[in-house]
Amino acid sequence: MIPSLPMKEALQVFAARADASAEPEQTSTYRNFLIIAPGTVGAATVPDEKVVALARHLNQEGYAYVARRNQKEMEDDSSGVRYLPLSHQLPAFGVMTAVIVIGDPLWAALSAATYPEADIFLM
Repeated sequence: MIPSLPMKEALQVFAARADASAEPEQTSTYRNFLIIAPGTVGAATVPDEKVVALARHLNQEGYAYVARRNQKEMEDDSSGVRYLPLSHQLPAFGVMTAVIVIGDPLWAALSAATYPEADIFLM
């Protein structure tokens, strides 16, 4: 479940499958979440502390990854969140549960093409 944030309401976009709420409860607890934080949205800077807080929350439900432009190399923080450099070749995972893109519809479209089984959110 994606937590509510004091930002604009998240919108599910580019869904290539039926609404996840209509699916039967899955028995697997293996879940991957990717947050794509390009660094800026127009002239505004994406607040890194909110991205980190969201990633740490999602990490309680599965594995959280954050791809961001200012990340030089892969690293893990003390809570287990993995930070990755952002590039047009998105990371390969076995199964992606959800991708949250901060403010960039082009990254959301690329995410939908890369992870057709995932729910894609543009915030």
